[in-house]
Amino acid sequence: MIAPARKAPGNWRSLDPLRSYCELQGMPVQQADEDRSGFWTLRETQAMIGWLRTRDSALIDLPTIRQWLALQPEGRPDAHWWSYLREAVAEYALDVGDAELPLDHFLDWLAEWSREARRRQTGLLLLTAHRAKGLEFDHVAVLDGDWLRSGANEDADATRRLYYVAMTRTRKTLALARFDRGQAWLDALPGGPSDSPAFLRRHATPLPTPPPELARRHRRLGWRQIDLDFAARHPPGHAIHRALAALTAGNRIALRQTSTGGWRLCDAQGIDVGALSQHFEPETHMHGIEARVAAIHVRRPRDVAGHTGPGSTRKANRGRWWFPSWCMRRVADEASAGRSSGHRQAP
Repeated sequence: MIAPARKAPGNWRSLDPLRSYCELQGMPVQQADEDRSGFWTLRETQAMIGWLRTRDSALIDLPTIRQWLALQPEGRPDAHWWSYLREAVAEYALDVGDAELPLDHFLDWLAEWSREARRRQTGLLLLTAHRAKGLEFDHVAVLDGDWLRSGANEDADATRRLYYVAMTRTRKTLALARFDRGQAWLDALPGGPSDSPAFLRRHATPLPTPPPELARRHRRLGWRQIDLDFAARHPPGHAIHRALAALTAGNRIALRQTSTGGWRLCDAQGIDVGALSQHFEPETHMHGIEARVAAIHVRRPRDVAGHTGPGSTRKANRGRWWFPSWCMRRVADEASAGRSSGHRQAP
């Protein structure tokens, strides 16, 4: 789905109702502005790499990998990350079959696969016309909206070119949405959508009243907004490490604001399991209704050269620590403006 949003980051929000609808219907969906990196640092990926490196043999074959993966959990909320690894192994099988090869060969292949996975589409992809430049898809739907608004320092013809970019992203089928008020660039095509044989017109159908869930905003935070080293600033025996070890993808977590204005993430027992960085900006005129763990990632001292955060110790920095990436849903609420509704404040 391609929307007529301009370059400003906030204009991605024109896709919020569609994203919320997909979430409500249980449809796989993703937005192109979400940070999808991190496959290599997933706890599940690192668990497999750790198992491979602790084996006595420097060789590995697919039956052995599949046997180990078969022992991993299924049916749990975090099982899709294990499924992701099984998908990678299945693709590796297409390249090498059941041959026994050096372990480093498989790890190099998996690292390359993880880089490609960042660009992989795993559901209905929502993006703006600007983000769609240079991309192609089998099926494209172009939404109607404010296509005639030019950006700063753009000529009057810029929006027509942008609409052309959106239309030409498809390889097979193209659907062009049009409000009853008309769509200037679509109506300007030769013959117009009403009379031209080049168009297969679908007449508008009555739509039900939009459910209140469409006012929700789904937000997945990127690395920049998370304090990646929060757990590392606690000694090895601290409760945060046990709490992180017990967390899985899909677990609910709470967002609370400290008395100094910072933000903490805590589990069902009220234990802080993470923190947000200074780059996190809470939504205005909205309050949180749900936050869940999206994934657990592994971080090692070599990832943070010269780490000397408050409370850190040499012993803690020799090991590894986990941190959660997470997503949250918020709902518009004009009454919440100017107050921290939906959050708990720490003493």
